[in-house]
Amino acid sequence: MENRYSKILVAVDGSRQAEWAFKYAVSIAKRNENAHLYIASVIDATIATSGLSDPYIFNSFYKKTKALVESYVAVAKEEGLNHVHGIVEQGIPKIVLSEDIVDEKDIDLVVCGSSGLTGFKRMLMGSVSEGIVRYAKCDVIIIKQKSIPEDFEPKIALQFQKED
Repeated sequence: MENRYSKILVAVDGSRQAEWAFKYAVSIAKRNENAHLYIASVIDATIATSGLSDPYIFNSFYKKTKALVESYVAVAKEEGLNHVHGIVEQGIPKIVLSEDIVDEKDIDLVVCGSSGLTGFKRMLMGSVSEGIVRYAKCDVIIIKQKSIPEDFEPKIALQFQKED
């Protein structure tokens, strides 16, 4: 029995793992005729209490995040997908991705990279991917670093990392 997915959400953050997750999500969407691909990036609400709460800095960060998502949307359309949607939200990423967007868009599959959080921060917050697995009411695919081919060269993530 093969699963059919009609609404696929992929979380992107400009990392190599997220770009591989994006490629994986695009391939799944291609196999599921007329699937909708939602490409989302969530600006962590904790930045509101950091130096990024300055409106100029936050707007700059928001524009960069929006440009990142729009780059992924353009690539997905170049790959032949007809139903591609970009989403930029602010909030707690694991909640926004696993509950808010999943419920609002009636998502039936989430694809994301595994988290790089470690130590005390992970103990307090847990990883985003861990939260998605725990709380999403749909299937979830987590891309692990070791599953990415060594010769994979991210194009979009690399472009945005160079701008920093």
